[in-house]
Amino acid sequence: MAHFTEHMLFKGTAKRKPHQILNRMERVGGELNAYTTKEETFVYSLFLKKDYRRALELVSDLFFNASFPEASFETERTIILDEINAYEDSPSELIFDDFDHLFYPGHPLGRRILGLPETVNALTRDDMVAFHRRQYTTQNVAFYSQAPLPFSKVVALAEHYLGSLPMGEAPKNGASVKPSPAKGFRQEMDKDTHQAHVVCGGESFSLFEPARTGLYFLNNILGGPGMNSRLNLSMREKSGLVYSVESNVTSFTDTGLFTVYFGTDPKDVERCLALLHKELKRLCEVPLTSLQWHAA
Repeated sequence: MAHFTEHMLFKGTAKRKPHQILNRMERVGGELNAYTTKEETFVYSLFLKKDYRRALELVSDLFFNASFPEASFETERTIILDEINAYEDSPSELIFDDFDHLFYPGHPLGRRILGLPETVNALTRDDMVAFHRRQYTTQNVAFYSQAPLPFSKVVALAEHYLGSLPMGEAPKNGASVKPSPAKGFRQEMDKDTHQAHVVCGGESFSLFEPARTGLYFLNNILGGPGMNSRLNLSMREKSGLVYSVESNVTSFTDTGLFTVYFGTDPKDVERCLALLHKELKRLCEVPLTSLQWHAA
């Protein structure tokens, strides 16, 4: 529902048609976009300083005054179903959803952001209007601005465009229930792919736990974006076993997830797992030097 709603925000408001929304920022060289995560939907705009008022007015309009036209609803449903099918063709991405589903059984964090074909087909416009009315309230929204403007002016503009909106009630839903991650498991799925795709992971720190900062540093050393990460050096540069290997830390409101992903030839899976365990053991047992911390 959240992802579908995000798409429909751009399909018109009480005073704008879809093309007027899309052209409003592009005409001045700006950008308007949105994305949905497991817990939030973000709508954002990038633009020049002179267009701050234009961007804020537009974002507030489509965010709070979306009209959800029926004709666009059915068209966008088809687009999302195509998006799901395309996602199914990308095993290196799909495996993370499969892992989440197993790791968070019966919890919203275990559901796919895109949804499933049967859930997308079951949604109605009335469902979406009710969801938008319940969730898109000032009580449930954070406004963030980074701009070369005096803070007082940002506040004044925000109050002008957002101050008259109803506060609403803080929503109470299943996402507020702390998940109970599954205990240790190993699950293998047969897919018609050339490579074997592997994800290993476990519970980590939430957004509000200070220890998460240290884990971000360790993650950067172990399998972060740099080509000099320990896993990349071990599995790819030295052994030639993988094309892609990475580790990730995802922090949610009340829990967190640490994962390592790699894709390799099926016959090399166990060897890659052994190298992974070796690097994890070294990270746990061998203290980092000050130079390594600084580089991270």
